[in-house]
Amino acid sequence: MKANYELCLSGCNCIFVPYRPEHLPNYHEWMQDPELLEATASEPLSMDEEIQMQREWRDDEKKCTFIILARDLMDGAISDIPPAPTERESSGAQKSCANIIKETLGAMIGDINLFLSEEEIDDSDDERSIRNERSASMLSQAELDLMIAAASHRHKNLGTELVLMMMHYGATELNIRRFFVKIKDDNHASLRLFKEKLGFVQCAYAECFGEYELECKC
Repeated sequence: MKANYELCLSGCNCIFVPYRPEHLPNYHEWMQDPELLEATASEPLSMDEEIQMQREWRDDEKKCTFIILARDLMDGAISDIPPAPTERESSGAQKSCANIIKETLGAMIGDINLFLSEEEIDDSDDERSIRNERSASMLSQAELDLMIAAASHRHKNLGTELVLMMMHYGATELNIRRFFVKIKDDNHASLRLFKEKLGFVQCAYAECFGEYELECKC
């Protein structure tokens, strides 16, 4: 989406930058890995198809994507990340985000996404009155998807920080009120992350896919 196309978000161990054309060579290489393709339920794409998809996701207001950078791979490329620029800030802030991307391509370790949609609320739900105050077309829920593509940065307890960063951005800037994830029943690491560390609760199970749906409401 264009809303985050000039934003850089700073965490203790990782930094989020918007998914730009500069990232495509590394991203395309990731997505040729059979293990990642299976984990993300994806099909291999040609570079031309990756380029087209990046453009489509940039323009799709229901898809919010950040590339994840690891601070320990930056080798002093940048001293720190400034606060996320907004439309009210100067073009200088926007240029700093572009410069950061060019200087940190070697620090890419994965991506994180929000797929926005309208939340269906039953008439008996306590939140009905809140929904009535909102536009019927407001996108108030999002499926969260996290991929750590770099094997060197898996199993390093980065997941909690990454998910909380994305949820904070989604709740404060995109008005997301319900986050949910879909996780295969044999993905024990992700289930521990979302259920035990982040407090998501199970709301559905698709037996035909062997897949749990877990949610967290703000």
